[in-house]
Amino acid sequence: IDVNFNGQNTFEMLLDTGASGVVITPAMANALKVQTYRSLPINTVSDRLVNQEFGRVDSINVGGLQMSNVEVSISPVLEIGLLGQGFFGSYDITIKQDVIEFRARS
Repeated sequence: IDVNFNGQNTFEMLLDTGASGVVITPAMANALKVQTYRSLPINTVSDRLVNQEFGRVDSINVGGLQMSNVEVSISPVLEIGLLGQGFFGSYDITIKQDVIEFRARS
């Protein structure tokens, strides 16, 4: 899906229902000028230990849904970013053939 960061840069990302947060690539971090403030070793699904840095972006917008001051992690092994539960965790989601719908929980 297309994800807009800071009202300026839009990147195609994967909606990852198994990801706990928002994960971006180093190229995305460079384009967004993300300042990192910590680094942690993370076990990936391939059981590979990687050192992932963390930073923040001012905003993330997907189809009109927006969050501000969002923590992101920067994965040195991904080629595309992952939009995880850190963004959509408070919404109900319907995934159709070519549409993803986010709805506020009632």
